[in-house]
Amino acid sequence: MDKWGIIKRRVISEKAFMEQEEGKYVFIVDKKANKPELKKAIEAIFDVKVDSVNIINTKGKVKLFRGIKGRRPSYKKAVVTLKEGESLKEL
Repeated sequence: MDKWGIIKRRVISEKAFMEQEEGKYVFIVDKKANKPELKKAIEAIFDVKVDSVNIINTKGKVKLFRGIKGRRPSYKKAVVTLKEGESLKEL
């Protein structure tokens, strides 16, 4: 898996912005990605030093649409903590 295929998108939410002040950034990543791959990809793409990576597997929610049960897709989320003094450059 290449570095551009591992990271799908950045999470934009109120909680993610609050964590950003502490040097933590949240990304939706490929389901097959692991911590060392994510660390290498973030360091290569954004040219920063990563302190730690935490991964959260989120199950899709069951929803009703006009009386028909459906399921939202499951996804993997990564919380990346950068070393002191580092930050992601705005793209």
